[in-house]
Amino acid sequence: MQSMLGSWRMATVLCLTLASACAHYRVQAPGHAGAPATEPEGEVLWSLAWGLVQEQPRVDNCQGQPLAEVNQSTNLGFALISVVTLGIAMPQRVEWRCAKAQPSPGELGALGATPGEVN
Repeated sequence: MQSMLGSWRMATVLCLTLASACAHYRVQAPGHAGAPATEPEGEVLWSLAWGLVQEQPRVDNCQGQPLAEVNQSTNLGFALISVVTLGIAMPQRVEWRCAKAQPSPGELGALGATPGEVN
């Protein structure tokens, strides 16, 4: 009985330790602007020297459209790197999706006809 209680405690501590190292944040534009039009792309970004040097993501797949969604996540490996380096190196995974193209406003009516002109 004593060993079974010890196993449960060890399993609980292990689960809490592993779960505490993972984090996931998601930011999405509200409404129609948040409808993604592309597949997610991403990269691992490094923050060095306690955030004094930060990598910027290279978003080159949106072709002038805004971002629809951004996800940031860490895992156990990234947390271990941060702890071992005392926060000098902190990697994280950033993913993004681009929004759909918005139609440009225009005039309604026949092309080439001026208002009030009737044939």
